[in-house]
Amino acid sequence: MRLRLERYWKKIKDFLLSPRSKEFLVFLFFFFVSATFWVLQALNDTFDMEVTVPLQLRGVPKNVMVTTELPSEVKVTINNRGTSLIHYFRHRVLPPVALDFNRYDNGSTSARVQIPTADVQRAVQTQLGGSKVQSIRPDTLVFYYNRGLFHRLPVRVMGSVAASPQNYLIGVFCEPDSVDVYASSSILDTLQAAYTQPVDLTDLTRSVEQDITLNAKPGMKYMPSTVKLTAEVDYFTEKTVEVPIIGLNFPADRQLRTFPSKAKITFRVGAASFKKITQDSFVLAITYEELLQNGPEKYRLHLKSVPDGVSNVRIIPAEVDYLIEQVEEGEE
Repeated sequence: MRLRLERYWKKIKDFLLSPRSKEFLVFLFFFFVSATFWVLQALNDTFDMEVTVPLQLRGVPKNVMVTTELPSEVKVTINNRGTSLIHYFRHRVLPPVALDFNRYDNGSTSARVQIPTADVQRAVQTQLGGSKVQSIRPDTLVFYYNRGLFHRLPVRVMGSVAASPQNYLIGVFCEPDSVDVYASSSILDTLQAAYTQPVDLTDLTRSVEQDITLNAKPGMKYMPSTVKLTAEVDYFTEKTVEVPIIGLNFPADRQLRTFPSKAKITFRVGAASFKKITQDSFVLAITYEELLQNGPEKYRLHLKSVPDGVSNVRIIPAEVDYLIEQVEEGEE
């Protein structure tokens, strides 16, 4: 092992001391010196650089609700020599700029406040030393505030919520189902409900839950600002029950006999209601007046009522033969 290392070292040493290697090392030396001078020369030129400055609104009284916040940060383009900007190359975020609420409060119940860009520029300039502020984005800084004006509004879902063809939608619910909205009286007087951002929940095969943001316009603030939307979905199943065929409005001396006396009803129902829907949920009746108009033909059966949640109803048999029998006095 030692002999092998010595052989490798000898090869490296011979390579470095060869005439060709010496020329390459001299070239690298002068290349490094030239690059260093070029970088130093370039850093003496002036450059523009964009840095981030966080914004903070301080001194907001407890009885004041800021309904639309200031931007959380602004982008500031600064100009200076490259040597002075080296400090910002790694961390392009300056310390936050604090804006005093009381300076912009005019005592109104609610107001829209536009902060002059010059105020932010002066605050940033004090942090930069010799660097100059060239521009600030966004150039319009606005916040809204409110002193306790609010309404309680029901939540309404905007968008589309639908189940797949094999399923059905039990319902769409929001938690909470109503929220407080803070705004000026002119805005509050126009509001009927708190609407969510548009949702697109279609072709659902199972129940879903999703946090949805409420659609607040400038100058409005919802408390809370998000709600939990639940779309309850169930699947369809098929069920068959046997229902007796009964006669209605028959005279006391008449009675109905059908052949057969019962019919099977096959229908589609949600799994949650499968056990609730029984033969007692259906009324399969024939009235005396209908038979008088029907004549000697078979009677086509139809339901007098269909329970909620039931669809695709089929009656087997669809038609029945019948007799209207005379009932003797005393015969039951």
